[in-house]
Amino acid sequence: MSNRFHLHLITDRKRARGDLIESVRKALEGGVDWVQVREKTAPAAELYEQARQILEIAKPLGVGVLINDRVDVALALGASGVHLAKKSLPPQAVRPLLRPGQLLGRSVHSLEEALAFAPVVDYLTFGNVFPTESHPGIPPKGVEELERVVNAVDIPVLAIGGITLENLDLVLQTGCSGIAVIGAILAEADPSEAARRLREALDRSAFRPRIPFLKAEEVKDS
Repeated sequence: MSNRFHLHLITDRKRARGDLIESVRKALEGGVDWVQVREKTAPAAELYEQARQILEIAKPLGVGVLINDRVDVALALGASGVHLAKKSLPPQAVRPLLRPGQLLGRSVHSLEEALAFAPVVDYLTFGNVFPTESHPGIPPKGVEELERVVNAVDIPVLAIGGITLENLDLVLQTGCSGIAVIGAILAEADPSEAARRLREALDRSAFRPRIPFLKAEEVKDS
């Protein structure tokens, strides 16, 4: 298991400045470790095709692919795992459906949620840490709450929400496993360069994750 911070990209067609698939390709070449395919309003067939194209790009690069919410699409594609949101099925109901080795993640927004879901899932994302365009008007949770969550559970915790190069070290000093971003890569003119800058900043940080995130090749083939 690598003791480095991981960089996760969450897809959002509305935030991408150009073609989403091409933007993802460039981001992966820039150093993204995992892609979470998230299109909340897309029909199943459309999401399947989008994720299939991303999988074709990701696999040769050793990048893992997670599907947001749609367990059926994740199973149909043999993706690396499923990420559940607040409105998704309960993790307890999803876990038996997954193939051996597929990861199960869950978004949480409080320490109480983290403690409740940690025994059932493989990793958590916590946020929003800072103000973010993805959730306008929602007060940020802050790095102090992030650190409490990181120290309270024994699974990887990814930070999400308004994370930039400028505030990155504040996030990493909590011991989180890495960061998940949307606009910090997709909204940039050059997603490859944006990902590369984040990757380099993660690697040169003086801090290290309390519990590292799995590399894609460490996840069993499903």
